[in-house]
Amino acid sequence: MEHCFGCLKDDVKGFCSSCEKKLFDRSKINPQLNFNWEDISKVIDGYPAGFSISGVQTKGFIGKATGTELSPNLANDENSIYIIKPLLSRFDLASDSPANEHVTMQMAKQLYGIRTAECCLMKFTNRTPAYVTRRFDYNKNEEKLNQEDFASVLQAKKDNDGRYKYIAKTYEDFGDVLSALNKVEFIRILIFNYLTGNGDAHLKNFSLLETPDGDMQLSPSYDLMNTKIHVSDSPIALNLFRELERTGLPRGQNYSYTIKDFTELGKRFGISDRLLKKTVKKFEDTEGKMKEMINKSFLSDNAKSKYLEIVKTNFEQLFSI
Repeated sequence: MEHCFGCLKDDVKGFCSSCEKKLFDRSKINPQLNFNWEDISKVIDGYPAGFSISGVQTKGFIGKATGTELSPNLANDENSIYIIKPLLSRFDLASDSPANEHVTMQMAKQLYGIRTAECCLMKFTNRTPAYVTRRFDYNKNEEKLNQEDFASVLQAKKDNDGRYKYIAKTYEDFGDVLSALNKVEFIRILIFNYLTGNGDAHLKNFSLLETPDGDMQLSPSYDLMNTKIHVSDSPIALNLFRELERTGLPRGQNYSYTIKDFTELGKRFGISDRLLKKTVKKFEDTEGKMKEMINKSFLSDNAKSKYLEIVKTNFEQLFSI
């Protein structure tokens, strides 16, 4: 059975009409690209800083779609419409990284109502997969919106290696700057990241984005993926609490998170018990729905098997009480 390269809708060849409109503002877009990664790699604006999945994952910037093609309308970071990522250059199951990010983003949006960047899977001319996402930091008039990641928002200091993603800032610190509604959404994102094995949700993978009213609110989610498919990773990227719950553990031992940890963080944010229960309930009994989407994704059979195993383990761990 064929599935939409955007939303994974059944019995769709290429893109469904809804995805074509959301992603490309037009119809009849070909998921087969007419260029290879090598054709655009020369205009990459460098690598994201730090050592992590994202730290070694290259990305390029391209402009508007032309006709029925997303052509290599090369652009830089300042005037691009889309971000495109090839497969990872290393790590386990590296060729599955675009499909991994694609299905994880779709699950966040479709199953849990998490606002995400619009994204899809496409293929280079040489048939290797590419993850494509439409930028959300431009308005309808293609004017740049102010966006500030949490490394900047929380004024994180760099360590001796010039990195600042994994130092003493915690997810609890995010509560100091998030609005009341954003705090609820943030807890939902953290629970989702835990269940889907995302150990790389660091400071630069969360941002505040300017709204039409000029306010700064939590941006749509981006860079969501199951990092444990590719590397041996921590359950979550940062400590939940300011007391640094993982600090005293023996080397190589992970803190055993349960849903009580995430609700405790919500309470520290000032979220009511009613809203926390409603947030948690959204995840209960949804393991089967996750499995459904993973199984119809563009992941290889080996990657699907590994993803499903991780989800099963994390659901059991989170709701074991």
